Amino acid sequence: MPADERVAAAAAHWALRFTANGTDYADVQATLGRIERWQDWCREWGATARGYEAIAERAEAAGLAETAGEAWRRAALCWHWGKFVFTEDPLQQRAAHDRAVDCYRRGARSLDPPARLVEVPYRGRALAAYLRVPEGAVRPPAVIMAPGLDSVKEELQATAGYLLRRGLAVLAIDGPGQGESEYVMPIEPAYEQVAAAAADLLASRPDVDGTRIGMFGVSLGGYYAARSAAYERRLLASVSLSGPYRFDRDWDRLPPQTRAAFQLRSFSDGPEQARQRAALLSLEGCADRIGRPLLILHGRQDRLIPADHAEWLASRAPGAELVIYDDGNHGLTNRAFESRSLLADWLAVHLSG
Repeated sequence: MPADERVAAAAAHWALRFTANGTDYADVQATLGRIERWQDWCREWGATARGYEAIAERAEAAGLAETAGEAWRRAALCWHWGKFVFTEDPLQQRAAHDRAVDCYRRGARSLDPPARLVEVPYRGRALAAYLRVPEGAVRPPAVIMAPGLDSVKEELQATAGYLLRRGLAVLAIDGPGQGESEYVMPIEPAYEQVAAAAADLLASRPDVDGTRIGMFGVSLGGYYAARSAAYERRLLASVSLSGPYRFDRDWDRLPPQTRAAFQLRSFSDGPEQARQRAALLSLEGCADRIGRPLLILHGRQDRLIPADHAEWLASRAPGAELVIYDDGNHGLTNRAFESRSLLADWLAVHLSG
């Protein structure tokens, strides 16, 4: 596709996602207004991020910890938007990734409650995750949060706030092929192995109740949550938001940036191998194993993962409840308050009883 068409496609698919997850509308408009060619995408989001870095540094120098923390987190999100599906310049993409990680770590402590960086042991490596526990809670239930193909643990914190306010702890994790792990481990179709490692960590901690664990995932993370629910018996309840039933089914309709990102993060040698590896992300043969409560949320206007994926899963999973928003987009970012409140209330009921 011509570069300007890729910019238009990115804005159409993801602009609401940017604002729903913590970036001001004015920043989105100003940044997109400077981008005429796709090759400018990462650089211009970096320019917006540097503006917040400057605010953070001035605030730190003045002893204004709260302002500094929020500015660092805003900078991190802007760096993330710059790199999340930008595959054309690996050096620029990696530099933006590193800045996103560093900025968020500098701002994580000032979240309420704070986000503590923890490591989840996994196959001889460590998966980076942010753990947040409601202030004053005594061993609350915990929710494992799985990002999608191009989202990361930092982006999930907007949704995490809904869970925390309902007394649930959250563990947002960068699994294989995601965030801090995307350069060293390929995407893992059998994500229940990641969920099991996360559940092991939660079971070892005295500040959460490792016997009451749920899971949430968005987009490809919705597949991860449903897949994990089929095999990891410690998950008492799970939520799949805008997840695919078979990721290869609508492969040719996905934006080119999404296909390129999957090729990169699945460590595929080319487009055809990427398509073959996308076929491994399928709930065929395991959806009928989901006997525990599963909430499936989807939007009828989802242009990335059509709503019939949710309907197939709901028809095959014995423990499923299906809610489709007729005007909802991918990730339901145009219905963020309603959908996040619903899933948080639902998880609180199923985990706190």
